[in-house]
Amino acid sequence: MNVARVVRLLVPASVLVVVSLGASTSSVAAYGRADQPLAQIELSANCNNPGYPLCQAVGLGGIWFWIEIDSGGSGDIAGAGCGHIRGVGGGAGPIVGDITWTKSVGVPAGAFAFGVDPSNTYYVVPLGPQEVFAFPVTVGHYSFHPVPGVAIETQVAP
Repeated sequence: MNVARVVRLLVPASVLVVVSLGASTSSVAAYGRADQPLAQIELSANCNNPGYPLCQAVGLGGIWFWIEIDSGGSGDIAGAGCGHIRGVGGGAGPIVGDITWTKSVGVPAGAFAFGVDPSNTYYVVPLGPQEVFAFPVTVGHYSFHPVPGVAIETQVAP
């Protein structure tokens, strides 16, 4: 195949890719508009150091999800979690559904904070009786890497 033919094939294909990306971006930006979203929270938390106390408490594995915080104390969640036992194996499962949330000054007792908010204000999201998460209200990126094998990344976006 000569160079001119490759260019003639690649240019229209590139234009189609750019156009399709633009179309998908506008639909993503419009997600949840009717729910009056206040924030989007993305979380990636991996605990794979068996000697670290947090990993001993929650188990080895990870959790990854996206939350939309809507006005009125409601929202959506989508993601996955996985766990494993060294030398035995493990599994993964989906996290999807509706959530409720409240706003708190300070991290409530029993909640696990994913970042330190400079204004000390948090979205508090209960995902189960023993799983209450607190996320900073202030837009930004929050990282926690206390030891090798443990990484928590939180992104709060408008």
